[in-house]
Formats: sequence, structure tokens, C-alpha cells
Amino acid sequence: MNILVLGAGKVGRNIAKNLARQTFDVCIVDVDIERLKSIQEDHDLAIVQGHASSPEVLKKAGANIETVVLAVTNDDEVNIVACQLAKKLFNVSKTICRLSDYTYIENLDALGADNIDVAISPELEVTQHIVDLINHPGAEQIESFADGKVKLVSVKAKKDGKLVNRELKSIKSDLPEIDTFVPTIFRKNKPVVPDGSTVIKENDEVYFLSSEENIDKIVNELRDQGDTSSRIMIVGGGRIGLSLAMTLEKNYKVKVLEQDHTKCESIAKDLNKAIVLKGSGSDEELLRSENIENIDVFCALTN
Repeated sequence: MNILVLGAGKVGRNIAKNLARQTFDVCIVDVDIERLKSIQEDHDLAIVQGHASSPEVLKKAGANIETVVLAVTNDDEVNIVACQLAKKLFNVSKTICRLSDYTYIENLDALGADNIDVAISPELEVTQHIVDLINHPGAEQIESFADGKVKLVSVKAKKDGKLVNRELKSIKSDLPEIDTFVPTIFRKNKPVVPDGSTVIKENDEVYFLSSEENIDKIVNELRDQGDTSSRIMIVGGGRIGLSLAMTLEKNYKVKVLEQDHTKCESIAKDLNKAIVLKGSGSDEELLRSENIENIDVFCALTN
């Protein structure tokens, strides 16, 4: 399989390196020749200098019917055009497009039918992951499947949990109206495949599958969730920080710290309720003046 990676930033570089190790035929494209050479020094892959959305560059990189294109530059528009050209001119087998602006993801059909086979958004995924953890205190990890309809949740059992020192099947009698499935338990760093007679122990890391609305009830079976969060501080007003603030300000008291004055002004225009402060997250005096001791969740999201 031929893999064409467009963009040699952090995302593209890591993708190209990992795929090259798996013996795929990989070619990576970027405008920065020094960056490309540094990647090629340590990995068996081809490099092409040029603009990712140039037809000539795509042709030089070997785009054809057997090629999978991963457009992962930092520019959404470049990624979109590159995928459109790769499909229309070279009939590549699959296009995977990185998009930071979620409005593009919501309107993929407008970009041309079948031009983008898979849209990915690392920023959106990180934002949603943080939101899930804030919305569901007590959960250690949350992964989404089936467009968010199904959640895989990890929670560490505590001694105050109702299910601790009881058989796993007891959850059905405690919560008869809820459907859930526990595929595995990590006990002392070793996986255990449970059945109904498995007894939950304190500090077990329990993984369960269920729907979004059931998460908190199931977590409460395994530990006391404690107080819910209400005050959030976000350090860094980049794409992830802004996206997170926009999502959370509807239901939480949010403060955003950003050092760049121009970016502060831009962020303030995009937010309705959140407070935007110019300053550094490492400024102890500023943090104390903003009552850091009363913040429930502190998110460090600078570059």
C-alpha cells in the first residue's frame, strides 16, 4: 500500500515514522526541505518538497489509484483542496483529512461527494475528551464510539463504592433499568476477564460500556464521585483552549488565561460568558489574585 502524507508537522511526522516502521511505502510532502531531510535521515521513506495542494507535487509524490492520502497540514483549506485534487485528478483509493474547524466537519457534503473519505480533528477529539472527564467526575478515561452513542469508561473502584466487595452481577439488581457491559478489569496492573461472579476489589480499574446518560450512575456504583465541578480555569487560548472554553461556558464558570494581547481580544469576542485574562499560567501572583484555590479544574493547554 502506498501512503502519501501531506504535511511534516508534529502530526504528519509521527504518522510517517510509524507507518514507515510497518513497511508501508511512505512519501511525505512539505515545503520545508530541512524538516523533510531530518525525517528521512532516520526512516526509510520518500520525501517531496512542495505545496501539499499542488497537482504537480501530488503527481511527483506518486499519487495514484493505490494511494492512501493523509492530508494533515496545519491549514484546513490546504488539506481540503489536496483531498479534492487527489480524488478528482488521481483517483486515489482513500483520503483522510485533518480539520481543526468543526464547521467543516459538519458540512463535509458541501466539499464534494466522496472527496474526503475520513475527516479527523485532533483538536476536537482532545476538547471532547476533556469535556467528558469534566462532565463525569470520577471517570479516569472515556472513549466514544458510534458517534458518541456508546462510551467506554474506565473508573477506579474505591472502598466507598456500593459494588466494592460484591459480585459484578449485583450491578443489575442495583440498576435494573441500565444496560452495561464490563469487558475487562485491571487488577494490580494485570487484566482480568470478568464474569457475573467476579468480586470487585478496592483499586480495581473497571472498564464498562454504556450510553452517555448512564455513566454517572454506574460510576457511583464503584466510587463516590464527590462534588461536581463548577469553576474551570483554562491556560492557553489556542484552538483547543478556545474550543474548550466555548463548550464549557454554557454550564460552568470559565476563566481563560492567555499571554498574547491580540489573541486575548480575539478570544473575548468569540466567548459570551467566560472571562478572559491576559497573563501567564505560571504567574503565582496572578493565580492567587484569581483565587486559584477555589478552582475545581485547571486545564494547562499552552503549546
